[in-house]
Amino acid sequence: MPIPAYQISNKIGRNLTVCAAATIILLGAMPCAFADIYINVVAVNGADSPKTSSLKFDLPGELSAEDILDTNGLSVDYNVDDANYFVYGDVDLKAKESKTFRIHVKDKWTVTPDQVTGLQKQIEEGYEKLGKAHDPLKADILKDRLEKKIDYIVNLQTTSSDSIDKRIDAYRQYAKELKRIQNDALNVSYWRSDPGQNETPKLIHLTIEVQNTTKVMKPFKHKDYLPQEVKPEDVVEAEDFEVRYDPVKQLSFLFKEEDLAPGEKKKYSIGIIDIWTVDQKDLDYLRARTKYVSDFLKGSNFEESVKFLADRINGNLDEIEASQAVQRPVMEHISAFRGNKIKYNDAERDVEILEKLLAAFREDLEKSKVENILRKIKSLKSVADVSKVMFSKKFESSTAWSYIQWILIFVGGLTFINFIVWLLRAKDKTIKNEKPPEEVKKT
Repeated sequence: MPIPAYQISNKIGRNLTVCAAATIILLGAMPCAFADIYINVVAVNGADSPKTSSLKFDLPGELSAEDILDTNGLSVDYNVDDANYFVYGDVDLKAKESKTFRIHVKDKWTVTPDQVTGLQKQIEEGYEKLGKAHDPLKADILKDRLEKKIDYIVNLQTTSSDSIDKRIDAYRQYAKELKRIQNDALNVSYWRSDPGQNETPKLIHLTIEVQNTTKVMKPFKHKDYLPQEVKPEDVVEAEDFEVRYDPVKQLSFLFKEEDLAPGEKKKYSIGIIDIWTVDQKDLDYLRARTKYVSDFLKGSNFEESVKFLADRINGNLDEIEASQAVQRPVMEHISAFRGNKIKYNDAERDVEILEKLLAAFREDLEKSKVENILRKIKSLKSVADVSKVMFSKKFESSTAWSYIQWILIFVGGLTFINFIVWLLRAKDKTIKNEKPPEEVKKT
């Protein structure tokens, strides 16, 4: 459903010096709906005489050539170094004249209803096929977490709809998070993982100090960058700061405008959820997967390779646990986490290699079973051929007469042999019966 257009009052600006006067290019944005956006590029001549200035303005990096619909007479080109398109051109301005160029582009900073529906379907599919069948209770928790992440991002987009700048910031912050949700939705490892308990999160406090060292009232614009891992929902005690995003540095930052009296000094404590700890349940999950493969492949041809990988995995996990048991200052804590995260990623990759070895072993095992069956079938081939001929219902006439002929020859031969044997035995008996009688002795 289209959202009404808003008149945007805040603008992001930059100054470009082109001659004696300054040409000010402002990016103001006004969404016609969540489909197209107009970027207002304003050229101003503050001098008392006419000027011809060269205008150049970098467009947001998410835009492709097809997303730039109309440049309002300006030329467009691509900057390879900065990986973004830009508009440029020569502008003739009279004294004190300003000219606005309305650049018409597609809205690339919106999570559309179709995207949300697609993600929800993937989550439901993963829940039914991968999670529910394994452990319904854990699957319910994991499903709820993914759905809450989507709701948070959609709500943040809605609450930022009054400012396109804030909405772009919010989208940039959560573009990677959306990709992670999509990956987890159909990820076996995610649905087999342990969701753990919903414990109260541990907070880490970052201190921000500001002081007006002048003798007059002075407006201050705070812009304090946050560690790269921090997302807006991680900042739970913001002290009225806004969480914004810098697309160039790709970092979130805290922003606030206020007036400070002469000599006034303020100190803020920003509470952030401690996201710089590798969860113990994730470490235990990698250990469980490693043990399963190690036990299964014990005694196989892969046993030596499996032992090497398992030792390396468990070594990395032990080092992570030992590191996290040490209490450190905030910055050292963050630094240690980044080192531990590298070790965790290495261990995770090794576990995936182990599971590929297991898959190869199972494949070889199934292949050998099939080959044994084929050998048995081959050994029975001759019997099958005989059975086919002897018990087939459809005899060929030539085959039938051939078998009859051989049977007759066999019977005839057997009869002939019996006849010869009979003759020989009869002749021997006759010879015995024809011997002369013994002479009778005379008295």
